[in-house]
Amino acid sequence: MKFLSLEELRALSPERTQSYCKLLRRYLVENVTRNGGHLASNLGVVEISVALARVMDLPREEVVYDTGHQCYVHKLLTGRGDRFSTLRRLDGLSGFPRREESEFDAFGTGHSGTGISAALGFSKAKRLKGEDGFTVAVIGDGAFTGGMVFEALNNVSPEDRIIIILNDNGMSIAKSVGRIKSALNSMRTAGYYRFKSGVQSTLSGIPLVGEGLAQTAKAIKDGIKRNTLPLGNLFEQFGLHYFGPADGNDVGTVETLLREAKKKARPSIIHLCTRKGKGYQPAEEDPSRFHGLSPASGGFGGEKKSFSQLFGEAALRIAAEDSRMVCITAAMEDGVGLSEFSRRYPRRFFDVGIAEEHAMTFAAALRAGGAKPVFAVYSTFYQRAVDQFLHDAALQKLPVVLCLDRAGIGGEDGATHQGVFDLPLTLCIPNVKIYAPCSGSEIERFLRKGLAEEEMPSVIRYEKGTESEKIKKYFSFSEEIEKKDFGNGQKCDILMVTFGRMTHSVLSVCEKLEKEGLSPSVIRFAALKGFDPKGLPLLFGGNSPILFVEEGVKIGGFSAYLSALLAEAGLTDGRRTRILALEEGFIPHGKTSELWERYGLGEDQIEKEVRRLVQN
Repeated sequence: MKFLSLEELRALSPERTQSYCKLLRRYLVENVTRNGGHLASNLGVVEISVALARVMDLPREEVVYDTGHQCYVHKLLTGRGDRFSTLRRLDGLSGFPRREESEFDAFGTGHSGTGISAALGFSKAKRLKGEDGFTVAVIGDGAFTGGMVFEALNNVSPEDRIIIILNDNGMSIAKSVGRIKSALNSMRTAGYYRFKSGVQSTLSGIPLVGEGLAQTAKAIKDGIKRNTLPLGNLFEQFGLHYFGPADGNDVGTVETLLREAKKKARPSIIHLCTRKGKGYQPAEEDPSRFHGLSPASGGFGGEKKSFSQLFGEAALRIAAEDSRMVCITAAMEDGVGLSEFSRRYPRRFFDVGIAEEHAMTFAAALRAGGAKPVFAVYSTFYQRAVDQFLHDAALQKLPVVLCLDRAGIGGEDGATHQGVFDLPLTLCIPNVKIYAPCSGSEIERFLRKGLAEEEMPSVIRYEKGTESEKIKKYFSFSEEIEKKDFGNGQKCDILMVTFGRMTHSVLSVCEKLEKEGLSPSVIRFAALKGFDPKGLPLLFGGNSPILFVEEGVKIGGFSAYLSALLAEAGLTDGRRTRILALEEGFIPHGKTSELWERYGLGEDQIEKEVRRLVQN
């Protein structure tokens, strides 16, 4: 496909612009279905992105995409079409906006709800510098379930040149939920705009309409608008001029409304109704399934159930036994494995929308009220709720269960989605238990332990992927800390300490070393915090070197935490120790296996480090 420059795009006739939108949509389907990525959301936003490129003065007038995974068309329109085949690949284009990638990516957005705050920051910076121009935030209806959106709206002033495009497709990742969804739905079906059109047509046919009649008509129109579009009136109360609802998949309509918004002397919101997955029938019929497509990675082969599915099945079994158990998700019902739970136990399932902070405090209060809540959330989105976890759960000794999906390196979604920061954020919090299961049976065991707790919350973290037969071969999954000795059993050449799916790689290295006559030992921690430290001397006796291997950050991670405990007990005195983990920095996008290799966690690199410690 030949991609047009911005100048060429702006010179197109309306008819050719619509044809170009169809070409872009076809290109997205062909490439994203083959290489992976976020498809449905980008298909729905084609006309919006094209209209913005034609009307706004890019990059001087910034466009902030919230959430950033809807930026594919924007990338194609701003000089990156020839590199689009590298999307989400190591050293290729990011699947999200990145300031380092292009001057047209004004702000990096990986988590939903940040767009209006960012656009407002750009707008106020322009005012401080005495510059003109607008800033645009493209934000989905699902994001309005998050409080940060309304925190930003609360700080919009009449002088801010900001245009908010509300991309209303009735979806976040799954269907949007809550009162905001209901209000938007009433606006989509309201008769106000049909009434307005009829009144305008009637008045336009009356010759010499006086000023008084015009003002009367305006008063009637405003009254009808207040009564039929309550959420539109809410936006007006925030000082925004409200346009819509209108067809967001009609590029001419979007362009017209953008130009009208730029004429206004105050901030505006343009409410556009779009179809998620538009132009590709499978995605239109099942937008949740086509929200994100990715090549298989992170597992250990075969058609095994993912850890998310295993968690969901365990939750069903426990719920059948305990009517007090409830499950919470933040717009990730399918992603965290709770779809069947929601169908079977609708009164005990709570999807709070994209509102992780609320979910965490809500869970704490559910526990205080006598329920047994389990909050399942991706590791990267848990970061938003750390304050609530600390103050509302741990400090108050409320034993909620927090299940962190996608812990560890997350692969193609990149820096904003790597689940490597939950441990340093949580290990320092008092009165918490943390588990790292490697099997479905362990997930269920720790779920049951967490729900049985009386005075402290439990965190259960597991990676994207499936069970490892190798880990199942060597460990029973019956203890919180397990040890496996290789070799003749008379000595230990090196002690290797790990947890989670990295245990698979460590065991592979040990198998190779054993064939060469070495005798390594592996200690797998299934409990990362809350285990009994009195058992450490028995496990860590001797003077062999210790290698900690962790798919997480070195500073503040589990290996550093455990090293401090061992040092305090004198168990590392005179011993060579080494932590093999991620150095300080953000991990980009790429296949998980490629990222392991790049950051020193591949099997070859683990083996090399073992040999260095043994030889010294």
